[in-house]
Amino acid sequence: MRRKGQQPNLQRQLIALVAGLCLTIILTVCFMVAVVQVQSAITAYTWGESVWSRAQIDTVHHLNRFSESGDFSHLAKARQALAVPIGDLHARVAITSDTLDWQRARHGFLQGGNHEEDLTRMILLIRLFSWLDQLERALTAWEGADDLLFELDQIGNAMEREWLAAPPDREQLQALRDKLAIVDQQLQVNAREFRLSMGDASRWAASFLSVVSALFLTLVALLSWFLGFRLVRLLNRTEQNFRSIFEQSAIGIIQIDTEGRIVNANQATCDILGYRPDDLVHRPYRELVHPEDWDVAREERRDISFGNIDSYTTEHRIVRKDNDFLWARLTVSRVWDVPSASAYFTTVMEDISESHRLSTELSYMATHDSLTGLINRRAFEQQLASHLGHVRNGGKQHALCYIDLDQFKLANDTSGHDAGDQLLRQVSDIISKNLREADILARLGGDEFGIILQNCDLDTAHHVAEKVRASLDHLVFSWQQTSHTISCSIGVVPITAESAGISALMKAADIACYTAKDGGRNRVCVMSMDDKQMASQQGEMEWHNRIQTALQDNRFFLECQIIAPPTGRGKGLRYEVLIRMRSQDGSVVPPSAFLPPAERYGMASRIDRWVIENVLEKLSAAPEHLGALEACHINLSGRSFDQTDFADFVVGRFHHYGVPANKICFEITETAAVHNLLEVQAFMKRLSDMGCSFALDDFGSGLSSFGYLRRLPVTCLKIDGMFVRDIVTSKTDLAMVRAIHDIGRTMDMITVAEYVESEDAASLLKEIGVDLLQGFWVHRPSSLDDILGTEPSRLSEKMTHLKLHTT
Repeated sequence: MRRKGQQPNLQRQLIALVAGLCLTIILTVCFMVAVVQVQSAITAYTWGESVWSRAQIDTVHHLNRFSESGDFSHLAKARQALAVPIGDLHARVAITSDTLDWQRARHGFLQGGNHEEDLTRMILLIRLFSWLDQLERALTAWEGADDLLFELDQIGNAMEREWLAAPPDREQLQALRDKLAIVDQQLQVNAREFRLSMGDASRWAASFLSVVSALFLTLVALLSWFLGFRLVRLLNRTEQNFRSIFEQSAIGIIQIDTEGRIVNANQATCDILGYRPDDLVHRPYRELVHPEDWDVAREERRDISFGNIDSYTTEHRIVRKDNDFLWARLTVSRVWDVPSASAYFTTVMEDISESHRLSTELSYMATHDSLTGLINRRAFEQQLASHLGHVRNGGKQHALCYIDLDQFKLANDTSGHDAGDQLLRQVSDIISKNLREADILARLGGDEFGIILQNCDLDTAHHVAEKVRASLDHLVFSWQQTSHTISCSIGVVPITAESAGISALMKAADIACYTAKDGGRNRVCVMSMDDKQMASQQGEMEWHNRIQTALQDNRFFLECQIIAPPTGRGKGLRYEVLIRMRSQDGSVVPPSAFLPPAERYGMASRIDRWVIENVLEKLSAAPEHLGALEACHINLSGRSFDQTDFADFVVGRFHHYGVPANKICFEITETAAVHNLLEVQAFMKRLSDMGCSFALDDFGSGLSSFGYLRRLPVTCLKIDGMFVRDIVTSKTDLAMVRAIHDIGRTMDMITVAEYVESEDAASLLKEIGVDLLQGFWVHRPSSLDDILGTEPSRLSEKMTHLKLHTT
């Protein structure tokens, strides 16, 4: 019989032995980490010395270059390089001072180019072990370079003063270079002494730590053996306590013999399954497993029976006494009964029904749209891949529909996101009601939906899609006393064995949907994969990649076309910047080829940003040209105003390059201004307050009401070239030009006529009173770099076609 108090004493002994082993392991790990940290710190200093030496060499090199050329970029590079050893100097001072300044030391080492992960060990090495002879010699060499580093800075300042004088004293510069050479040699001596000292420190540390490691590990091995021996003895004594643990455990434990019958089950198992202990003993374990799940872990059961594995864990359903089931995690272990030399199996059972339910919900959420309950794009593409595989294996043809709502943004913006969410739910319900039971509907994102029409040819698919379109066309959505009508554009493509893949199918359906939108919206467009229109649209979409590659490869360049008054005399230079693109073979791509696709597929804003960045950079580098400039015209795409940060970007570029805002005139097309009126108004107001001016481009082409002109701070009207080109022969065009010019005059705006290609047209425009002319007759576009590199007074020579008399 076990005496009272024996069990607590046994537990304390077990805890003490395990704690001793753990402590031994922790001490071993800490010791090994410390060894590695010391070696790493020495290595970090050795590597840092190479960075410092490289920086010192760069400093001397750039100071020499600066003294010879006077190029201040070399002075800047020299100071930048000198900051590296100066940073290390500040770090050393922070470490070796009476009070360690961690922040200053870390900042100095980072400035010195050291890796952030090395900083702590580098600081501790000097702080704790600077008394070592090798490290003391290294520190002495390091400190010996301090005055030399500051002398480098003084030499740079002296060279700067000489070059700021007009002209510099060459003899003084030579003297500074000679002094620089002496300092450089002294610094190299110090660097060599530091390097040798750190090498000695590294070798000493390796030898010393090797001996200490051997002694320490021997001691650890002996201690571990002693603790392990005591622990094994105690574990053998705990075997007698297994029965009590078996009965008192809150987790189900079942013992099963090699025949698959239950030998014993603890009370927790009975509570989980609803059985009495006597009901479970001798019952085949298989009767507890859900019939559909018996094949789960079949291979593992066979392996553990043959002794190939000792344990395995699986999850499946277990049948309760009331015939309900629960999800359980079962850990099966093979146990040897030493006295009988036979094996049995212990199964630990955990009820995971709740976690399995949560897992199922998470899986559902990962494949379904939370707003509409439809499957999401990821699950839809998996279904699409499955149907494509079915077709390729000889199945029937299917069809893919891509739906895009036409007026959703208007309803969402005017009535709010809650209204938009409710509208999407109604739309998904309406679409679902118009589909067959086997069809698959998904929300792809935003206001886009996808449908897989199973076993469906194109004619039937067109009929179904038209039915969906008509149902949505009749939807009147009401929200807080506001009503919205909705419609959709649908693209339909076949899913056949010849389809290249799900990406190609989705792209083809997107093209078909875009074609429906381009054709006027609220319609269905059915396309086959060999459709000529699809090939044409796909070719345009490929421009997206071509334009993106051109931006990455810097294959865009700028030209400009001068804008001049009919008299040939103006207040200053004025021109419009024109974007050009080179193909990969070096040929120039016409703007008419890449600008429409860029506008259509969302690349126009990136081009606008590229143009603004490059124009302001070039103007800032040409102050004489900038002084003579009246206005540089830059075109903006309507797509740029869809981006909320566009105005911030433009303002930021002005501040960065320091170009006066009154030198830039932004051109916005009439169509873009009308379609993005609120965004354009906000942009114009912000930039006008800075001093920018604005021109309305292609005015007259949109035939819009002139009323919105009063709402925009426009100072210049550009008459659309389609009216100007035939002004000499067409009385209608002449009347239109007069009318637009009169509108501009009434509103006190400058008028500019585009596409002026003949002297007769220029004469008529002068007679009308148009302020400025632009076109091939005035100036053929030339490189912006050429214009910037030409003296402003000579730019008139480039306008070879401008021959009007000044009278």
